[in-house]
Amino acid sequence: MLFFKNIYNIIDFFFRKRIKFSRKDLRILNEDKTELFKNNQKLIDKEQFFIKKYNLENLKNNSTIQNYLENLYTIDILEQNFKIKTFENTVKLLDIGSKNWFYAQGEYHFFKHFYKNMTLTGVELDAYRIYTDLHSRKDYADFYIKNLENTNYIVDNLMNINEQYDYIVWILPFIIKEPLLYWGLPLKYFQPEKLLTKAYNLLNKNGQMLIINQGKSEYDEQIKLLNKFKIPFVLKGKISSEFLSCPQERYGLIAYK
Repeated sequence: MLFFKNIYNIIDFFFRKRIKFSRKDLRILNEDKTELFKNNQKLIDKEQFFIKKYNLENLKNNSTIQNYLENLYTIDILEQNFKIKTFENTVKLLDIGSKNWFYAQGEYHFFKHFYKNMTLTGVELDAYRIYTDLHSRKDYADFYIKNLENTNYIVDNLMNINEQYDYIVWILPFIIKEPLLYWGLPLKYFQPEKLLTKAYNLLNKNGQMLIINQGKSEYDEQIKLLNKFKIPFVLKGKISSEFLSCPQERYGLIAYK
């Protein structure tokens, strides 16, 4: 079964990469959020705190309900897990496997609160996967980051990235083969060891990398890889936010230099 799925993915990915189908007319209309946290004063208060602290008025007024919640979730997770440090130069941030980067605004506004001078880069190998509305992941990513200063979405393999970063966010890396095949990539891109060591080597001194895995089994495999390459890390355990529930439990850790 894996053999035939891999053959299909090789062919499908080849044409996606060659054609690079993209449309520039993407529009996403705002949805009213007046009743979003009705009867939940705790979440209303937390939302208002985040809006004020992270300057989220524009996000709230120009997003779907789902995307707004996704970005509140992202900020909540980043706030729970990163230890903010002082850096002398422009702070550089990398998001690995950004997909359509629906959470880019959450990442941007979180770090912008702490760093006036910063750059944010997202890298995605399979950026031309097409959705049912005939827009690509890249179309959506470009839409979500269009008003974010010094933010760039790169269509490339992580192995080709050579800059250094102070913070890295890596949500749901492919630690086992089945999810990679399910999401349409050929098995030649299943390189958990190479990708982990590459990502870690991109960290600057005192840098931090948040890795979030889906399910306990993937989390355990992630820990084994970190130990194998003697990469220091701090376990964060279950990752959750009251703003959004994920279909499966997520677990996180911070690798650091």
